[in-house]
Amino acid sequence: MSVPRFLILSVITSCLISARADQVLEGFTVLKGDGYAFELKAPLAWVLDDKIGNDQGLNVVFYPEHSSWDKSEAVCFARVRTLDNHVTNIEEQVKDTVKALRENGSPKVEAKYIKTLTTQDASKAKIYYYSGDQFGNNEATAYIQAKASVHYITLSARSSKAFHDALPAFDALVTSYEDLTKPPAEVSSFYH
Repeated sequence: MSVPRFLILSVITSCLISARADQVLEGFTVLKGDGYAFELKAPLAWVLDDKIGNDQGLNVVFYPEHSSWDKSEAVCFARVRTLDNHVTNIEEQVKDTVKALRENGSPKVEAKYIKTLTTQDASKAKIYYYSGDQFGNNEATAYIQAKASVHYITLSARSSKAFHDALPAFDALVTSYEDLTKPPAEVSSFYH
């Protein structure tokens, strides 16, 4: 008895459709929650992983190809902070981050505003560099103000060299940000 080709193809197709890739080279993802939804695309030669950081409260992490989340010299991740009475904007989020780091064993940590990047959807991402943590990490965080939250993308590196080598990938990740709750921009016509 022969099995019809369409049945074999149907089984294969359903298996492929139901399979979910946890690690995707140069993939994209949507982070969504109460009142927010945004898209990020992994930089060239970086892996998007939506599972490995879950135990650390991270929905998605990024690391260079041929590396891993726990062994990479440089990694990135994205998080969201819902606005409340304590944090209502980016500057208050930065102050709160510094305070938390100092209270948790890094009394010399400092944050310094570096620049603003424009994202794919024309949002403004304020970039701060953090230094002086107890582990010797070098970090950059991009903060994007949304209506009811602050979205942030962090690059964390174990050395100054790894940090500087990863900055172009970090900038690419940040500029790939697209707020999916924003109304589409109006397209002007050349014929009016």
